[in-house]
Amino acid sequence: MPELRQDRFTKEWVFVASEDIKHPHELIVRRTQKPAPSFDPNCPFCPGHENRTALEILRVPSLKGSWTLRVIPRKFNGMASEQLEGNSPGAVEGFGIHELIIETPDHSLTTALLPETQLLSLFRSAKSRYDEICLDPRIAYATIYKKHAVEGSGPGHSQSHLIASQVIPPAVASRLQQARHHYGKTGNCVFCAALQEELDTHSRIVATSAHFIAIEPFASPSPFCTQIYPRRHMANFGEINGEELPDFARILRDILGRFYFGLENPDFSYSIRNAPVVSAGVNYYHWCLNIVPNLPIPGLEKEGKMFLNPVLPEEAAQFLREVRIEQAIPA
Repeated sequence: MPELRQDRFTKEWVFVASEDIKHPHELIVRRTQKPAPSFDPNCPFCPGHENRTALEILRVPSLKGSWTLRVIPRKFNGMASEQLEGNSPGAVEGFGIHELIIETPDHSLTTALLPETQLLSLFRSAKSRYDEICLDPRIAYATIYKKHAVEGSGPGHSQSHLIASQVIPPAVASRLQQARHHYGKTGNCVFCAALQEELDTHSRIVATSAHFIAIEPFASPSPFCTQIYPRRHMANFGEINGEELPDFARILRDILGRFYFGLENPDFSYSIRNAPVVSAGVNYYHWCLNIVPNLPIPGLEKEGKMFLNPVLPEEAAQFLREVRIEQAIPA
């Protein structure tokens, strides 16, 4: 029987488990994947090809004198890092910042297979850049995102993106408005309340750690959409501390490992849902990392303002909990 659920953070409605309800196992696409080489002579991001990219902004050196991670400006991005004058009413120049984080020198590694120390280095570097970029008074919103595709037109070297712009995306503004409204009525953070409910019921929890909780949202818009929330209230990623950051890398690695081994390394994207820069530290918003696998599901669509999800979030959570990865990836 289909169930209509409302996302308490956006007020959007989702049809969960339609008449064509799917068991999580039915969504796994088993495909033959060619192992990638550790070095690709045609990849601009592999070691030795540094002159093929823009000058690096940040480098994490290796013990052998090369590097383990690089941050570079993205070439051919859709935003300019210098603001222009003389715009027409209703239009602004596409001012902003777009940086690439080259996650590893090894061309063959995906983010899910990175050692824990390397994933921690990735997010330490991302936080360093995020903090610096948010000091620019022209920046209204910044986020970190990744798009993983097993087969694509790009170079295939594992990378993340840091995007910052002078405008707040509409989806962010909508979540912020709903959170502010709830706080005004109750005096409580709607995200903190929802997380406590998840901890009480446990049916949609995938994994927990000392400082983070990974869940399948109650009104999940798509199968295996997974969100990682900090237990401590904080409005954006820049507020994470030195003790929480390694724990965040650890639980993200856990979830990506469950995707990799349980869902056969699907295409996916993730992004950090921050509060705007000016809203850092507010009591009513709570950041999270939102991960969405791209699964080939006939009939999965957004009809007008309503999502159709053929998998119960509770079943998706149980499936992911049962994936065993402890010995699969060396730390």
